[in-house]
Amino acid sequence: MKKRKRIAVLAADIANDYMNRICAGIEAQAKALGYDVIVLLMAFNISNSPAIEAGEENVYRLLTSDNIDGVIFLTGNISSNSLILWLTKHIEKLGVPTIAIDNDYRSFESIYADDTDIFEKMTDHFIDYHNCKNIICLTGFQGMTPSETRAAGYKRSMEKHGLTVGFDDIIYGDFWKDAADDLADEIGSGKRPKPDAVVCANDAMGIFLCQALAKHNIRVPEDIMISGYDGSREAIESIPSLTTIFPENSTLGARAVLSLHKLITGEEAELVSCGVSSLVLAGSCGCNEAKQDLIDRRTAFNQNIGRYELYFNNSGMAEGLMQSENLDHLLHLLSHYVYIIDNIEIFMINLCNEWDSFENLDETDYLRRGYSEVMDTKLIYNNTLYDYGERHFNSRNIIPEYMYDISPEPSMYILLPLHFMDRCFGYTIFKFFDINTTVSKVFTLWNRNINIALEFLRVRTKLTAINQRISLSSLRDTLTGVYNREGFNKFAEALFKRAKSEEKNLLVIMADLDLLKHINDNYGHVEGDNAIIVVANGLTTCCANNEICARIGGDEYAIVGCYDYTDEIIASYSTYIHDFFDRYNAASDKPYKVGASIGMYCGIPDPDKDFLYYMDIADKRMYDNKILRKKLRKD
Repeated sequence: MKKRKRIAVLAADIANDYMNRICAGIEAQAKALGYDVIVLLMAFNISNSPAIEAGEENVYRLLTSDNIDGVIFLTGNISSNSLILWLTKHIEKLGVPTIAIDNDYRSFESIYADDTDIFEKMTDHFIDYHNCKNIICLTGFQGMTPSETRAAGYKRSMEKHGLTVGFDDIIYGDFWKDAADDLADEIGSGKRPKPDAVVCANDAMGIFLCQALAKHNIRVPEDIMISGYDGSREAIESIPSLTTIFPENSTLGARAVLSLHKLITGEEAELVSCGVSSLVLAGSCGCNEAKQDLIDRRTAFNQNIGRYELYFNNSGMAEGLMQSENLDHLLHLLSHYVYIIDNIEIFMINLCNEWDSFENLDETDYLRRGYSEVMDTKLIYNNTLYDYGERHFNSRNIIPEYMYDISPEPSMYILLPLHFMDRCFGYTIFKFFDINTTVSKVFTLWNRNINIALEFLRVRTKLTAINQRISLSSLRDTLTGVYNREGFNKFAEALFKRAKSEEKNLLVIMADLDLLKHINDNYGHVEGDNAIIVVANGLTTCCANNEICARIGGDEYAIVGCYDYTDEIIASYSTYIHDFFDRYNAASDKPYKVGASIGMYCGIPDPDKDFLYYMDIADKRMYDNKILRKKLRKD
């Protein structure tokens, strides 16, 4: 049961700088207003496997109108249009207040970063500092607000400097590689005159444009200057380093929370301070002003994020987890690899009931959509402390109630699905001391290793169970289900040794089905098989003290036990067996009667005698009983 209001953030991932900073702003503003934030992510954002996509996207099904108060929809880096369409319909059905960032939807309020001013400053830099006159703008999809506001800033700068913006100087692209490649081909082929500079609406197009121009022997910045937008790690690491805009995305995230808060409560609130956008002047425009800043940022990256990525790559985590013998062992092995994740405060593994079910041998009956009603928390890591005790909660709560005991303040929780292909295992919950550290993909890759380890453990457990069943089936009589001769030999000797070592009574009962040949000859082998089964049932059900029962021949049976038998117990066994046959014959309406000759031995075995000695005693008594019963039938 939720105690604080909750905001759900729907995103593909937050490991890129743009989304990461938005989440940082969401977290800061949500804490100020007392909201918990639940961020639902995927480890795979691009996949050609429908089964993997189904397994990843299943995490969004956790959301209901009862467990969240509002939604922030981040579709900017969700690669699947079908997923965006499904999420849109799903949120509409929930009927909760929703804010979409950087996209327009018919039923949601949308907000955007206003990039006009900062894009104007970037274009000003090319004109005022580098004396560029012929500048073009490569922006995103036509009609999208981010594309248009960035193009508007470029245009405003050009016009205020008295420079003409031609009909085709604003190029609408795709925020990705194809538009950059097409522009480079136009310039390289001479179809488009070589501009002095190109201002790109994101870092990806700027980086790809630098690479594509190099293929045409066009140098950056000597022949053409280029800039991007995002302030991404990739911009710093590209060659040449990309002049870019470090946007105030965190403020955009904070604004989204404020807008959502007003929709939920009707109240206005104060915006938290998150910083301002700035230019990062680097190699692609020939500037050196940002050189030290770039060096400092690269050094900081290598010392922090890069260090943990190196830890992960060298950890052997996947192989280590596959050594697990059972789930408890797997969870304890996992503790060896928590050091790989920077700034982790809390981590939980929550599994569905029967997550490892393997009863259906054809592998078709398993949980694909949604989660079991009751989830089992198998592991809680809390700031270096581990709790392996199993706890339970209702999946409709998403976050377990006991999370509030270990995380009493408003917090941001990141959820990742646990699955293999489309088989749902459960989900993990992460909480970080600093959300900015999640700009690394390490924690999502770390989570994927858990997926693989769980599946490896599930399959191995299944194979072990199947092998055990095969092994047990080889010890069982296929007709009656009791042990066969091989099973009898395996387990009877163990009981005999126990009786000798513990000086307990050894019970041996030998039985022989009466008149089996007569039944087969006169009523058929189907009825003969029925009589064999009836005797097996009668002998098995009399075993009250862990004795074993076996069919050791066509019509021969044996019972062996080790116990503190009394004369009364032994007498009750004989009485039960004969009463069982009497009850069956009275009710069966068969043209024949089922019965068996019985011989019994019970006593503490002599240390110098072997098991066959006592079997022979019981067998001779059974034979004597058989002669007597035959004589009685004739009389």
